[in-house]
Amino acid sequence: MLFSFLRYFTHYLFHAKTRQKLLFLAVFGLFLSSFSLIVLQSTMGGLQNNLMGRSKKFQGHSVINLIDSSKSEVMPLLMNLKSKEIPFHLEYTLELLLRQGNFISPIEVHGLSKDFPPPYLPKYDYKEGVSGADLANKMNMGLGSQVQMISPAHTNSFLGDIPRSISIYVDNVIRTDVPEVDLYHFWTTDSKLQNLTRDKIYNRVVIHGPLENSLINESIQKYPIIKNWRTWESLNETLVWALRLETTIMVFLFVAMTMLVSLCITSGLLIFFDKIKVDLASFWILGSSKKKLNNSSSLLLHLMSLFSVLGGLVFGLFFLYLLDKYGVEVLPDVFVDRKIPIFITLKGVLVSFVVPYSISLIFSTFSLGQFKKENNFLDHVRTIG
Repeated sequence: MLFSFLRYFTHYLFHAKTRQKLLFLAVFGLFLSSFSLIVLQSTMGGLQNNLMGRSKKFQGHSVINLIDSSKSEVMPLLMNLKSKEIPFHLEYTLELLLRQGNFISPIEVHGLSKDFPPPYLPKYDYKEGVSGADLANKMNMGLGSQVQMISPAHTNSFLGDIPRSISIYVDNVIRTDVPEVDLYHFWTTDSKLQNLTRDKIYNRVVIHGPLENSLINESIQKYPIIKNWRTWESLNETLVWALRLETTIMVFLFVAMTMLVSLCITSGLLIFFDKIKVDLASFWILGSSKKKLNNSSSLLLHLMSLFSVLGGLVFGLFFLYLLDKYGVEVLPDVFVDRKIPIFITLKGVLVSFVVPYSISLIFSTFSLGQFKKENNFLDHVRTIG
């Protein structure tokens, strides 16, 4: 019986002379809402994921800040990380002033250990220094340029408190495509910074991979040289907050669009039920209960919303597959990612399905409730009689 009602409703929608174009438009709107949500979330997620990936490549997934310690003191911690196959590198980091001719700029210098090198500088010969591309452009540095690094925190008492300095040649210039890294970071050997400070110490272990909280908490308690542990997200809270806000606003705008589509659903359903109220009254006269009629109508609304949203989601995923496989470079050359990156997550798929489906069901149920409230089969039959 229920299948017969559904077949009747479907037949009326597609074959009746008074087909409800407004309802078809609303169904297409649901399809478009789901399609747009999954496409935009995946493309924006791809851009955000690539940005964070480039930053984590050079700044690390997390950083273990150490109390100034010698290599012998740090070695037990390094061996523990190495035994667990956690990628890392050891460095001595200082904030210095870089002088090149008449130009002076604050920089962050990474003194790298040759025994525990970073994965992002595989060809570094550990002789002189490597500069970020934007820093080199700002300071007018090129390959072979000699620069002076000044440390106001370390002074010589001879002839007054004069800041210590060292001279370094620029062996290479690299571009990380991360503005804050390219503009303020410089890499050199640990021995040069240790000669500047006159202490053979290290103050940072950079982790290049996800690290469990339980492991680092255990390490902090086990090794007293550890000062604190900071994840990339905690070091870049402003950027992470901005990216989350961007995603939230995007989802909010499409929720508003879906609600607009649902208003069309409400109007279309009210017109549709008004057109078939005579047929529903006929079913009631022939012995069908109001409960069966209401259940079949409710099931029709559920199926209509389900297939519309699922259709948009499936088509969106197929579109993303084609865009990822056959997409061309459509972005201008000022962008790092010339080709639109795709990053599909389970959360994005669920949001693309649940949001339009839930909103459409709320408005559809409201339309059905209004029809049941305002329509009385007995009064309608008496009116016709």
